[in-house]
Amino acid sequence: MNIVKKYYLLHLFILLCLIFHPKGNAFAATIPVIKDLSRNNDTIALLRKDIRKTLYIIKSNRSVEELPRLIMYKYKVKNNETFWDIVSVTNLDLDTIVSVNSLSAPSDIKKGLILYIPNMRGIIHEKSHNESYDAIAMNYRIPVQYILKVNRIVANEHKQYIFIPCGTLSDLDRSLFLGTAFVSPLTVGKLSSSFGVRKDPIDHTHKFHAGVDIACPINSPVYASRDGVVLFSGPMGGYGNLVIIKHSRDYFTLYGHLNKIYVQKGAIVATGQLIAKSGNTGRTTGPHLHFEIRKNSKPINPLLLLR
Repeated sequence: MNIVKKYYLLHLFILLCLIFHPKGNAFAATIPVIKDLSRNNDTIALLRKDIRKTLYIIKSNRSVEELPRLIMYKYKVKNNETFWDIVSVTNLDLDTIVSVNSLSAPSDIKKGLILYIPNMRGIIHEKSHNESYDAIAMNYRIPVQYILKVNRIVANEHKQYIFIPCGTLSDLDRSLFLGTAFVSPLTVGKLSSSFGVRKDPIDHTHKFHAGVDIACPINSPVYASRDGVVLFSGPMGGYGNLVIIKHSRDYFTLYGHLNKIYVQKGAIVATGQLIAKSGNTGRTTGPHLHFEIRKNSKPINPLLLLR
């Protein structure tokens, strides 16, 4: 899905939560605002109370009618506040704040950023048309009646984005946010070229560099950055000798300019497994490893995800 459309739909979901907030109506939404993170703040006290109540009701399998309505508060980050400050004061968890606000790393929290803070723990799930609410509930191990109640779903009404109360992120998504999902492919070397637009070392024009370059001696051991399946192994244009590994949830890692390759297409590899030796093949000005991480076809700065 186009990322702009995805965020538009996500914020439409949040807007609907605000419109049907008990203090608003179907025509004019009043967005409740958290002014500061003081524990003496009445809004924070009410928020924490709703969170405790929701956890108790769902974990104790009590009546769905006892659940509070889902409310999205708005908060503008102040100077020197961190992601962990917000988690601590609100009594939410990492998964909730990351999912609702589409955060990619703790460093996303900066002064002036607008965050949406729900009054219950949980995550946002993108539902496909052929996916049943029962299947979603089974996947998250949450009784379906709680999901239907929180999202105000009538009969088999389709909603693309739904809130899963007490839902959690996968271990991979959590580790991606914390920057521990991938290990360094080298144990030696020095960063010689960063991710992003740079001056090309060969033709001196400004181009986008989709990965990082790590200068290292020829034949330095190159290791798989995460468990996966080898998608490609061999020469590929300017990459020289290249290995591409496909990981879960549509992530890929690319290892370029290799001298020797020890894995073939289709091989299953483990995190930290030796897959190649570094080299100077392809379009280079000296021996180094070119390393990329991609989500589908979109390149991501590896330094944000490497442990």
